[in-house]
Amino acid sequence: MANPSLPIGYKFSPSKEASMVYLKRKILNPELPSDVIPTVDVYSCADPRQIPLGEFKHGPKNEWHFFSNKREENLIKTTNGHWEENGEDEIKDGDGGSIGFMRILDFYYSNPKDTEKGEEWYIQEYRVSPAYFTADELVDDNVKEKISNFVLCKIVCEEQIPTPKPPTNSSSDDDMADDEE
Repeated sequence: MANPSLPIGYKFSPSKEASMVYLKRKILNPELPSDVIPTVDVYSCADPRQIPLGEFKHGPKNEWHFFSNKREENLIKTTNGHWEENGEDEIKDGDGGSIGFMRILDFYYSNPKDTEKGEEWYIQEYRVSPAYFTADELVDDNVKEKISNFVLCKIVCEEQIPTPKPPTNSSSDDDMADDEE
């Protein structure tokens, strides 16, 4: 993937509908005007920490986007745990027509010690609806295959933030009185 020239401060965080546009464009033509989304098989990684997150550099903290191969299972097993489906929504355009679907998959570690790290990972997996394509675009069997097997994954890590401790006053009046004696 080429390193795109983007404005300083640019953050890639598209809406659900915009995600469908990126996915459709990727399916129809692998060259995007700003090629910011890498292609990685995210489900073949042992756990979310093994996904090459550094390949996506343009999003908000703890949010990464990748094009990936689709997996049909509701429970996708990996070496260190599994992705489990936690819901699905239909995505509609401004006229109410179906343009795609988003399913949410949560990651569960098989080793309890990994769970203690305080990281909660999930994927918003976007897949495009064939109804979003014109008849001319669907003539190509390669396009039909990509519609069936290609997704855009938004990977999110929600870290458990520790409760802040109240500030301590290192030199209280009592301590100062002890020092003076």
